[in-house]
Amino acid sequence: MPERTWRLFRFSLPLAMPLPSGASVRQGWLVQVQGNGAIGWGEVAPLPGFSRETPEVAFRALQALLPRLAFVPEASTFAEWAETVAPLLAGAPASVRWGLELALASWQATRAGKRLDFWLAPDPLPVIAINALVPTNWQEHPACLARIRAAGYRAVKVKVGRYAPEEAARYVRQLRDMLGNEITLRVDANRAWTLREALAFAEAVADLEIAYVEEPLRDPEKLREFVQRSPVPVALDETLAEQPERPLSYWEGVAAVVLKPALIGGLLHAWRRAEEARALGMTVVWSAAFETGIGTRGLLALAAASRSTAAAGLDPYRWLADDVLHPRLAWRPEMSVGEALAGPWHPNPTVLETIDVVA
Repeated sequence: MPERTWRLFRFSLPLAMPLPSGASVRQGWLVQVQGNGAIGWGEVAPLPGFSRETPEVAFRALQALLPRLAFVPEASTFAEWAETVAPLLAGAPASVRWGLELALASWQATRAGKRLDFWLAPDPLPVIAINALVPTNWQEHPACLARIRAAGYRAVKVKVGRYAPEEAARYVRQLRDMLGNEITLRVDANRAWTLREALAFAEAVADLEIAYVEEPLRDPEKLREFVQRSPVPVALDETLAEQPERPLSYWEGVAAVVLKPALIGGLLHAWRRAEEARALGMTVVWSAAFETGIGTRGLLALAAASRSTAAAGLDPYRWLADDVLHPRLAWRPEMSVGEALAGPWHPNPTVLETIDVVA
């Protein structure tokens, strides 16, 4: 079995806007695998405040796993590869699985002479629409909404968990008035409210044609009751990370699942969740955990390969003031998957530090 060579690079990127945790930099590691004339890249970057593992835990897992991955079986198809790789990374933290699986998948695709999206599925979508993330302080900077409209975004997402339900409803109503009815509006409460508060919010905005309210409840065990009673559709996000093995059918009536591979268990788990959701008639929304260009390219490939037509939540890429790739991805409301994946690009040496963990 041919040997694979692994390399690890630490990165630290400045942010144009702080993360929800307040951090002003995005930190993590790039992993690179080489062998048989092919190279694959992945990204491991736990998101403070959202990932269940700390950066320290992720790094220790990388130190333990990389020496074991010097010899990785080749596979001719994605299905065959999935069966081989899943046991190798069983039990690894979600962000580590995402990074290593992405590196191995992109290596296998390159070895097969294919783009990652075409290696994952035979008929990927050529273009992926992007959901614009509205800054929480948009009322202080209303010009940002004009820029979103002028750029051509057809879907936006706004976070409302910092507000009481009545204030959040007024906030969303004002946003709808300014954006117009032709733009899809998604609302994320980040588990801020009680069942009573969430229902009050939903009833107050029921006439605004909101696509969904994401994770409204502080107590996720009451989600099923909220779904049954809410006049607004519901989406799952954090719940998928907390309960990775619970079947989606448990939340009967949920309208959408927001899939963030770095948070919910990696590329393969996210892919299985997408298939499960589609079988239940749930909308699949691929979304980012503030990935760099490496992770964002992987997410675009997944969205295209799964043929999800819902706008992807990849706009956090714009929050990075720099990138591990050079040149950066050319960001548009509708992303050409071929252009994003084909490059050309090279690693940005000004933000990367080689780590002496090799296999």
